Amino acid sequence: MKNLFTRTGTALALGAFFWLAFIYAPPFVFTGILIGILIYIIAFELKKLFPVYSRRAWLILPWYPIVPFAMLIYLNHYTEYRSLLFLLFIIISSLDTGSYIIGSLIGRHLIIPSISPHKSWEGFIGGYIFACIGVLWVLWEMESLKPWWFILGFTLIICTLGLLGDLFESWLKRMARVKDSGDILPGHGGFLDRFDGFLFAVFFFFLFRNYLIKLF
Repeated sequence: MKNLFTRTGTALALGAFFWLAFIYAPPFVFTGILIGILIYIIAFELKKLFPVYSRRAWLILPWYPIVPFAMLIYLNHYTEYRSLLFLLFIIISSLDTGSYIIGSLIGRHLIIPSISPHKSWEGFIGGYIFACIGVLWVLWEMESLKPWWFILGFTLIICTLGLLGDLFESWLKRMARVKDSGDILPGHGGFLDRFDGFLFAVFFFFLFRNYLIKLF
């Protein structure tokens, strides 16, 4: 329970910081924050998962996390795509929050216990429900309401990608025999532990950005 309060407090503080920077500061400020986080991940967190000069590092590093962060920065710098970036952050943040809360309370059926001993189907479903509520709120703010089946389907796609990103990082940590990628965020671990879902889901938003802009 203590970890739940610590994790919640850190999430609220981090979320408020990102919200204020994204909404009220010029785009280059938020880009600077993303670049800073990327540099920190590469310099201090990835070396806990694999040797920086190993073959695995050279194979993974460009695609995880450099290219996904470059996509986040691209979406942030073009005004017409910033709403998609906002939607992405709402979905994945809601998924992470709901998954942790519901999984901690009633999680019983583990998804892949050999990779992640705590991620449960109950948690994922709870996170998915949280994410659907987040999408409804964003669409209401955009005055772009959609049919219920579209909201459920679209949110499920993004949540599934977020889950895969989470499981991929869990696999890297299991291979390296570490619990977290870092300890800079109380109750969460490192930045990579918080951005793992984004790094998979952003590919969908980036590749289909022009279609999604017309859709929303």
